[in-house]
Amino acid sequence: MRAVAFTVDVDRDVNLACQGDICSISNGGKHPRFTSSAKGLELIAGLLEEMGVKGTFFWEGRTAEVLSEKMDLKGLMRRQEVALHGYDHEDFAGKETGIPLDRENTGSTLDKGTEALDRVFGEGARGFRAPYQRVTDILLDELRARNFLYDSSDTVELVEGKVRPYRNKNGLPEIPVCWSRDGRGKKIVSYLWPYHEGKRPIADYLEMVDNFQDGLLVIATHSWHPVESYCSGLRTKEDTNRDMADLRTLLDHIDRSGCALMGIANHMRRKDAL
Repeated sequence: MRAVAFTVDVDRDVNLACQGDICSISNGGKHPRFTSSAKGLELIAGLLEEMGVKGTFFWEGRTAEVLSEKMDLKGLMRRQEVALHGYDHEDFAGKETGIPLDRENTGSTLDKGTEALDRVFGEGARGFRAPYQRVTDILLDELRARNFLYDSSDTVELVEGKVRPYRNKNGLPEIPVCWSRDGRGKKIVSYLWPYHEGKRPIADYLEMVDNFQDGLLVIATHSWHPVESYCSGLRTKEDTNRDMADLRTLLDHIDRSGCALMGIANHMRRKDAL
C-alpha cells in the first residue's frame, strides 16, 4: 500500500532552544509568540478541510492553550488528528539547552502537555512527535508507559522506494519521517523546511512522492512557516499565497499519484501497518 500522512507541528513561532532554559522561545525575541502559528494554522487547516484531507497535527500544549483563548480549535480540528508535541517545545535530550530531562521531568512534561490537549480538544489516545525530533530512552519509555499510540520523531532512509512504520527498541510503534536523494544526488528530507526557506522548489517533493513505492510516507511542516521565515522574518502576503498554492499542488499530486492520504492513527489501525 502507498499511503501518505501530511503532518503539521503546531508550536510557537519560529521556535528556538536556548542554553540553560528548558522552554523554547521565538527567534528574534526573549519570549515565545504565537501570531504566525495562528495565521498559518487557519490557512493549512482550511486547505485540508476544503480538499477533504485528514492531516495529523502535533500540538505543543502551551500553543493549544494560548490559541484556544481566541480561536475555536476544537472546531478547527474536528476532522483532523490531534497528537502531542511537548508542552513548551522542550529539548528532551538537552542538546542545545544543556539540560537533558530526567525521568521525573520527562513524565511531568508529557502529563502537562496531555492535560492541555485534553482541556482544549477532549480526551483521547494520541501519538507523539518530539520537538526538534530529539528523543531519549527515558522519553520513549515514558511514552509507552502512558499508552501513546506511536512516536514520530525518527528519520530513516527511503530505500528502494519503501518506508514503513516499525517498533522501536522500547516496543513503541515508530512512524518515521524519511530522507532520500533527489535527481541531483543531494539529500532531501520529507520535512518541508527547506522549501519554505526558499532553498528547494516544491517540485523536489513531488519527485519524492513519485519515488515512493510502498509503506507510509510522512510529510511534515510547521504551522508558522507559510507566514514567517526562520532566516528572514515575516513573509509577504504574496509569499504566503504562493506557499499555500504549492501545498495544494503537493496534496493534489499525492492524490493523483494513487497514494491514500490519511492521518497516522488511521494508518496504524490497519492490520498491515507494521
